[in-house]
Amino acid sequence: MLQRLLALAQKEFIQIRRDRRTLAMMIALPMLWLLMFGYAFSFDVQEVRVAVVDESGSEIGGMVADAFRTYDRFIQTDLADRSEAGIRDAMYRDDLQMGIIIPQGYAEAGNSEQIRVLVDGSDLFAAQTGARLLQSAIEPVQGKIKADLEARTKADIQERLTKELSARRDALLAQVPAPMKAQVEQQFAGATALSPDALGVSAPAAPQLIPTVTVLYNPELKSANVMIPGLLGLVVMFITTMMTAMGVVREREYGTMEQLVVTPIRPLELMLGKLLPYLLVGALDFFIVYIAGRYLFDLTFAGNLPLFLGLSLLLVFTTLGLGLLISTVAQNQQQAMQMAIFVVIPQILLSGLIFPLSSLPAVIRYVAYALPFTHYVPIARGMFIKGQGLDLLWPQVVILAGYAVAVVTLATLRFRKRIA
Repeated sequence: MLQRLLALAQKEFIQIRRDRRTLAMMIALPMLWLLMFGYAFSFDVQEVRVAVVDESGSEIGGMVADAFRTYDRFIQTDLADRSEAGIRDAMYRDDLQMGIIIPQGYAEAGNSEQIRVLVDGSDLFAAQTGARLLQSAIEPVQGKIKADLEARTKADIQERLTKELSARRDALLAQVPAPMKAQVEQQFAGATALSPDALGVSAPAAPQLIPTVTVLYNPELKSANVMIPGLLGLVVMFITTMMTAMGVVREREYGTMEQLVVTPIRPLELMLGKLLPYLLVGALDFFIVYIAGRYLFDLTFAGNLPLFLGLSLLLVFTTLGLGLLISTVAQNQQQAMQMAIFVVIPQILLSGLIFPLSSLPAVIRYVAYALPFTHYVPIARGMFIKGQGLDLLWPQVVILAGYAVAVVTLATLRFRKRIA
């Protein structure tokens, strides 16, 4: 029995060794996951793009503004319009993640206005990190403000005390006889030595540096609002890539591809006929996720829906082309499925849909920007949450269109060559 088991195991090892594509993925995938999850992926946002607008005109307001500007985890962003409207416009354009406004007359007597902070809720992790770091940025200046207030108060009291005592001394010396002036001067000299500390005088309380935070675009910081727009593309990408790859390979495995080739159907017609069902299935899944997001999660689409559907077709053509390209390389359905997973999963993980791109190491970030789905996620989020249009999203649209043309062209050439 043991000999038979060893013989079967040996046969399986020989088959695995001969199937080089499967063997390569068996070795590469664990290493890829290890490197990505151990080294690259993190939910922590190290730096936040911030703009500080100081309208206070006060010394304390200037100190607070400097504290925000010099905080090492806040990357300062220049604004063309240094106002709340300028902050909101920069946030709409994705140029800014947090804006800090120090109101006019901040911390002056009789002024109760607090620091106002605007954060971009569509960038979920940056918004959470920015709001959390506000207190850390202010902490160093709180002690300095308290010390300055105490020193300023004591100096003011000491000055007023000295002036008052001096005035009383001069008035009294003018009234006393000459023999008593020396004694009176000696008594006043002792009184002048008094200090605010000796009198038990304390400085007024320092202003409370508690910012008022307003979240734009995603006021409740719900993850569903940020995830579902990207999930629309994820579902389409997963379905079209995998099903296209497996569907074409299945025809070849069953021998029906050769039967189709000898019919009068042209190669282009055959390719389009194979892709059309998966295009329709992907569109159906797209609308299911869209309707679920609208009515189950109460999401509101803020952009131009026909334009969004048109731009989503660029991703669909790209993923259909990837699936067709995989089918020209894979020898069987198992390989097609493995290769599709190998192509799709890194795009999901590196796209910024789950992990913020800013948290990725620079090298991994460059890899992420070389993947088509990375350029679809900002299109989906920008149009869904902010209502952005082509005037802002055209760079991502151009890149995605380039991918669609290149992948579909390459897949078509390889498909024709394969069936020729």
